[in-house]
Amino acid sequence: MTSDTMMDKYGQPAQLAARINLSFHTSAQAFGKVMSVVKPRHAVAYHFFNDADTRYQIYKGIREVYDGPLSMATDMVVWNITKDKVVERMAVSPDEAWDVPGPGKALAPDRTRKSEYTDFILKGKFDTSDVDKLWLQEFMKKHNLTEEDLKVGQ
Repeated sequence: MTSDTMMDKYGQPAQLAARINLSFHTSAQAFGKVMSVVKPRHAVAYHFFNDADTRYQIYKGIREVYDGPLSMATDMVVWNITKDKVVERMAVSPDEAWDVPGPGKALAPDRTRKSEYTDFILKGKFDTSDVDKLWLQEFMKKHNLTEEDLKVGQ
């Protein structure tokens, strides 16, 4: 989901919300770039809350860089795939909910923590920095962040 949504729905500080999309998850724009390179027959965005508060921002971010066939997955989505076409169907389920805020204050990032990514994983990382610039600069300005705020432990 977008960094603004992570701040709004999860109470994440701006620096962590941006770092989540840059380091731990994939921004909508980065997903769109991957799909633009892969050129799938039908792309499926998943692993996010697909509801009225999130889907339109994510869809807009993907569409900034990808214009191919796309589904925004949610529970109970079914795809019928044949050699001629892909048909999407969906059943509706009412059991979606946001997390409830906990009683404690969020911890500050631990800048001394070393990256848990191996050299093998880091060497295979797909560069999406060009499309992450589409949202990051405005997000940083809006939340008064610096490049230093977004750094992960080395």
